[in-house]
Amino acid sequence: MIFDCNDPLAGLPPLKTDICDSHVHIWDADAFNDLEEWGHLFGVKRFMGIAQPDVKKALEQNGKASDIIFAYYLPMQAFAEKKPKTIVKAVDEAHSQNYTLTKTWFGPRQIDYYNTEKLVSISDPIFEPVFSRIEDYNLPLDIHVADPDIWYSTKYQDSARYRTKTQAIDEFNEVLERHPSLKVLSVHFGCLPEIHNLNKLKEIFEKFPNFYVDTASTKWIVRELGKDPQQARDFIIRYQDRILFATDLSVGWTDHSEDYFSTRYWSQRLFWETNIQKVELPFSDEDNPTPPTYINGLNLPQSVLNRFYWQNAEKFFK
Repeated sequence: MIFDCNDPLAGLPPLKTDICDSHVHIWDADAFNDLEEWGHLFGVKRFMGIAQPDVKKALEQNGKASDIIFAYYLPMQAFAEKKPKTIVKAVDEAHSQNYTLTKTWFGPRQIDYYNTEKLVSISDPIFEPVFSRIEDYNLPLDIHVADPDIWYSTKYQDSARYRTKTQAIDEFNEVLERHPSLKVLSVHFGCLPEIHNLNKLKEIFEKFPNFYVDTASTKWIVRELGKDPQQARDFIIRYQDRILFATDLSVGWTDHSEDYFSTRYWSQRLFWETNIQKVELPFSDEDNPTPPTYINGLNLPQSVLNRFYWQNAEKFFK
C-alpha cells in the first residue's frame, strides 16, 4: 500500500468517532482554512490551536471560534532571559482573553534561538510565580520539554551546553511535584515515545494524575512506537484515558507541499486504526538513521479510539 494523493482516504477503515486534533499551530487566520478543510476530510471536528491574540481575534471574526480550542503561546524570549514578571503578565492576558490553556516550549535549541549563555532550566525557582499563576487560573499547560533521543546523539552532543534528555525530563518533574494541581499536556508523547522510554513515561503517569500526553508529531511517534507495535499497543490501552490525538501541523508560518496535511492525517489514522505492517511513511523522515520509516499499525480497539480521538480531549479541555 502507498499513499495516493488522488484518493487520500484509501486504506483507512470507516471512522466511527469524531476526532479532535489537540495540537496545531495557527500563525495566520486565513491559512487555517486549508488545515480545516483537510482535517474535516479525515474526520477532525475540533482543533486545539496555538494562536496569538491577533490571530485568535481574526479567527473569531471569521466565524471559526467554534471549531478551535485556543492556546496562548507564552513569550519564550522572556523565559530565555529569565523575566518572570513578563511571563506572568502574559498568563494574565491569556486568562483575560478567554484562552483555554497556555503553551510553552523548553527544547534544547532554546539556547541557540535566543543566544543566551546558558540553557534555562524549567525548574529554576525564578519561574515559580509563573506556574503558580497558571495554577491559580486553572489554565492547563501545553508543554514541550525535550527532543527525540536521536537528536541528543547528533545535534546535542555537547551535553554541557544542551543538558541530557534525562536532565530535561527530571527538571520538568520537579515542576510537577511543586505544583500538584497543574494540569499538563506534555506534547510528543511526553517527549518519550521511544520504546525503551515507555517505562519512564509509565512512572510519570503513575506519579502525576494531572499529566497527559499527545501524539504529535507524526514521524517521531510512528517511527518510535512502531518499532514494537505490541508493546506500544499495550501501553496505550493501559493509559488510554491520558493520551490525546494530535499532529503538530502548522499553518501560516511557511509554505508547505500540496500533500502536507493529508499525509500526516493518513499516516496517523493508518497507524492507530489498522494492523498493516511495513507501509512506507509517505513523507521524508530525515531523523531516521536507517531509512525508510515504516508504518506498523497498532490496530487499537474502537473503545480506545473513542477516548483517544475525542473523549479525552473533551475531558481535558472541557
